[in-house]
Amino acid sequence: MQVLIEELKEQLMMKGYSKFSEPEIHEEDETTIFLATGNEKIVYVKVFDKGSDLSFEVQDAALIEAQYHEDAPDFIWASNGEVNYYADCIESDPLAEIPAVIDVTKKEKRQISKQEEWSRKMYTTLQKRFDDLHERLYGPGGADNISSTNEAIDELSKLLFMETFRLYHPDYVLKEGKNAGLLIFDILRHQYIKKNGKEAVRQIRDAFKEIKNHEDYVAVNDLGEECFIFSEDEYIRLENPANFIAAFETFQELDDFKDENGNRVKATLKNVSADILGRLFDVLMRGKYDNKIGQATYLTPRQVTEAMIEMVMHDLTSNPKEASKLITADEKGIPTFRMGDITCGSGGFLIKGYEGVKKYMLSQFTGTMKDKMEKHFELMKEHSFVGADKTRNMVLKARLNMVMHGLPKAPIFWVTDSLMTESLKSESFDLIVTNPPFGSGSVSNKTDEGKEIIKRYSTGIDETGKAKKDGLCLGSKPNAKGIWKEVNSTDQAILFIDRNLQLLRPGGQLIIVLPDGILSNSSYKHVREYLMGKKNEVTGEFEGGRAVVKAVVSLPTVTFQLSGTGAKTSFLYITKKEHENEKQGSVFMAVADEIGFDVKNKVEVQLGNDRNDLLKIVEAYKKGNTK
Repeated sequence: MQVLIEELKEQLMMKGYSKFSEPEIHEEDETTIFLATGNEKIVYVKVFDKGSDLSFEVQDAALIEAQYHEDAPDFIWASNGEVNYYADCIESDPLAEIPAVIDVTKKEKRQISKQEEWSRKMYTTLQKRFDDLHERLYGPGGADNISSTNEAIDELSKLLFMETFRLYHPDYVLKEGKNAGLLIFDILRHQYIKKNGKEAVRQIRDAFKEIKNHEDYVAVNDLGEECFIFSEDEYIRLENPANFIAAFETFQELDDFKDENGNRVKATLKNVSADILGRLFDVLMRGKYDNKIGQATYLTPRQVTEAMIEMVMHDLTSNPKEASKLITADEKGIPTFRMGDITCGSGGFLIKGYEGVKKYMLSQFTGTMKDKMEKHFELMKEHSFVGADKTRNMVLKARLNMVMHGLPKAPIFWVTDSLMTESLKSESFDLIVTNPPFGSGSVSNKTDEGKEIIKRYSTGIDETGKAKKDGLCLGSKPNAKGIWKEVNSTDQAILFIDRNLQLLRPGGQLIIVLPDGILSNSSYKHVREYLMGKKNEVTGEFEGGRAVVKAVVSLPTVTFQLSGTGAKTSFLYITKKEHENEKQGSVFMAVADEIGFDVKNKVEVQLGNDRNDLLKIVEAYKKGNTK
């Protein structure tokens, strides 16, 4: 340990951090902590024993630990000598390395409230409690109706939803059946369950059926239809009273804290700040979600999610024209900005997008404009972050993910097919960030459903066999004579390109994960020309096309290995043309050989930020695209 500490100090001195505090043992995890300071910039250094776990959960807990340290450090460096984690404590952003003192721009450090400080201190405790509760429900100790780790997440989520409802509706009196007249606040208390056993369990299960689709949690899609978190037939599977007691003890027995006036507050989950509660839920879901083939496709690796969102949020907030989209409202005062993901899975892109918008909206304005933008942002929570998916239990997780982040009415809803649904309005989105299904499950005209999809995605072809300037076309492709004909089958990803372009407003941005074949194989040349147009060999200009390509970033084969595919992928970043003559500029292109993790024995193994090429790629993109 001492050798590693000296090595870290030496590296920090080379970066201009020359003053070091005395190392201290952090009793909770037996790590060693010290501060490195240079020109009033502070690095919080957390040193683990060699071989110690530095998983995403551990990294996130270390960041929060650093953020509430009394010296308010600027950066954190956590290391076990092999894996290194670096982050900006003020922005909560991962870094490729700790910057040299001379390269650090001074940032205003936000004052942290007593409640936020308490929330951050509770993070590690709650993380362990949630993990223990999940293990109890899934393991033999629970002895209940749970057959998989994913079901355990679902059941824990339902109980967490119930506790949240109890806290925000303490006076709600149940109306149905044998529960009529009971106060929901009372029957969900763990002391009540201990006293009443199976009868309390019955009451709670019946109460869930009554309140699961309460109006405060109803979202509305583009057709004006109400969208509920839970399906009509959803119920709580758990029956063992001991599991209910364990769950509500986990949620309710929290440490007290002193508020801004020095008064001691009896804490509840309502006191846990939304960003902390949301991170807890996200970490639980990512850490416990079963990575069997065909399931992990819903969980895009966080390194990829962060990189995609960081690039597009930079462009959205650094360009005044683009940033104006965030503050615009219609005649009713409803924010017009819409970010979408029509194959949203658990909502990872939407959560990261929401966090990026929140950071901008709550930090860029002062005075009366600040108050106005705070109110505007509250309305954005209900209208601006839109998701859809055809897998019901993933929509459930996405909705609950949003609830835990403070967006109970976010319009995320189930659809039978995102390619065909009418519940998404064309040209209504400013930004789409997505990882659509690709590879297996191609669309074929051998089925009636496939025929219908291919036909719809050929409606943009005119009677002469030419692709129109608008409409859906990629259910067809041109033959040797340039005449577009319907295909027999196609990868879904191609159709999702077309669909997302249809949903974008002119000038809107799309950043999408795609198999490399679409970007390079000759058989998909028509797709690339559909986007960029054809190159005029005389002028060198691209003519036609519906989009301007901004960036292509190649990902390593390990990226989606846990999803059961070693397919080579990239993410493509484009903007939908505002007018036909818009010129294609230079394209930012980069290759990530490593993205911060490897997969061994079907388990994600962290390699550290210094082995995540995406961090440096994003920084290079931002430096070249600063307006």
